Amino acid sequence: MKGYRPQRFHLGEMRSRITVKTETTTQDDAGQPVVTLSTWLVNEPAKWEPTAGTEGARGRQVEADIAAVFTVHYRSGYTPKMVVTCAGQNYGIVGVHPVDGMNAYRELHCKAVVI
Repeated sequence: MKGYRPQRFHLGEMRSRITVKTETTTQDDAGQPVVTLSTWLVNEPAKWEPTAGTEGARGRQVEADIAAVFTVHYRSGYTPKMVVTCAGQNYGIVGVHPVDGMNAYRELHCKAVVI
């Protein structure tokens, strides 16, 4: 074995375009917090991989599993409070993971949300 080379994907696989929005909290006239979404990234190239979505019940609460994984170029600042929009569907970020332990790409593990 000559050496370990991580398995990579081709940039041509990043065909999808996503919009990433972040939560912004402001106060209204009564001093109450108002949460809105402001756009952070527009038309960002990404590789979209749908996963088998399942739901599980924990007591009276229903929890959904990961619905999609987006592979994007590395940027600092991705957080679970952000929302990814792809092809008209909104996804909440559940986790952000490096690809192959390097800082070239990030995987955004997301689940479907309703805004």
